[in-house]
Amino acid sequence: MNVNAPSRYLRAAFEAVALILRNLRRARGFTTVPLRHHAGYRLCAMRRPYLADALALYAELHDGRPLDLPRRWLYRLAGNRLGVVALDIKGRVVGVAFYGFSRRDLREERVHSSFSGVHPAHRGRGLATELRRTGILHFRANGVRGYSARISEDNVASLKPSLRLGFRIVERYRDPASGEQRFYLVCDFDDDYRDDPAAGQAPDPEPQPPTTETERKAVP
Repeated sequence: MNVNAPSRYLRAAFEAVALILRNLRRARGFTTVPLRHHAGYRLCAMRRPYLADALALYAELHDGRPLDLPRRWLYRLAGNRLGVVALDIKGRVVGVAFYGFSRRDLREERVHSSFSGVHPAHRGRGLATELRRTGILHFRANGVRGYSARISEDNVASLKPSLRLGFRIVERYRDPASGEQRFYLVCDFDDDYRDDPAAGQAPDPEPQPPTTETERKAVP
């Protein structure tokens, strides 16, 4: 028996609780993510009715690997302030963005993009950019200085919309677990953020809400 196992479990439990409390404390006074529209899609807060579908989409985009348990609890408790979903005309979750605060983010007064992704059938329509834009507008309105992200060098689908919005690369490093070359990017709202009015900012006609619960199923 590994005598160090109990201490590892205790340390992991302590870190999980610390992560949840740190984020709840920082987001306590935040408003709910506002509703926005883009090209027939709704972008809105990750409220509890959307959480299961958001987590299912996350797992689908990670080859079946679920989001870790502490963050699942965090977004259950504060998803309306720390998460964004994109809904299609039938109210299905087709895009998702998770945000949070690491210790570094708290020191630097930024919020971190933990994950942002769009279902393959809905890519190429500007949703990746709009998910990030919605997060930026929300956190800026709640007094956060800026925004940070970690993106793999070959993840062009995420890197390009980030750079388009004003993110700048401040660190390059090799991930010790995956061996991937990655970038650490930041976007300080007052100095870096570029809100391109040509990128779909004009409000679209509001899609009609789903009429039955069966229309709120996860994307197949």
